[in-house]
Amino acid sequence: MNKTSKFFFKNSFCFIISILMVFLSSSCGFQVIYKDQYIENSIANQLASIVIKKERNQLHQALKNNLYDVLNPDSIKANSKYFLEMHLTQSIGPTLTNFSGGSGRNKVIIKVNYILKNIATAQIISKGDTEVFDSYDLTSNRYATYTAEEFVKENLTKIIAQNIRNSIVNDISEEKRGCEENKNNKNYKCLIE
Repeated sequence: MNKTSKFFFKNSFCFIISILMVFLSSSCGFQVIYKDQYIENSIANQLASIVIKKERNQLHQALKNNLYDVLNPDSIKANSKYFLEMHLTQSIGPTLTNFSGGSGRNKVIIKVNYILKNIATAQIISKGDTEVFDSYDLTSNRYATYTAEEFVKENLTKIIAQNIRNSIVNDISEEKRGCEENKNNKNYKCLIE
């Protein structure tokens, strides 16, 4: 190798190393929640161990299915540790009236209160509520109106499922952090397994 190629190689190597150091030192700080889904204490495994209480109406069933999709997208097999109870309410009302006084657009509001409990101890790990709404046009065709209403409800259950999942992930992460910080404290009772 001649002197010029050695100089170029040395400078290129130093440039690449310095770029790598910049990337490593400026990491974003976010924690990957699906880092190792097969470790029993991982967030993904904790979410997969949630069982949802059954209800007998169609909207609740749609919400339950959407929740299972967002809580356990990789179909991880886990033992049941947590029990999720939900109370769902919906209301439909007019938002726009036409010139004859009839409704031209309806608004659907769905509110869900939830409680996540540890199955073994029945202690509450997470609880909260979420409310979402959307609207749809009314038409003279009753089937088209019904289809629009059902489409809006289905989309709202997907949003609610994501909101509940995000709240549960936050609460479980906080509880895990508290358990790790207080592992030597005999008076601290960890709510998650």
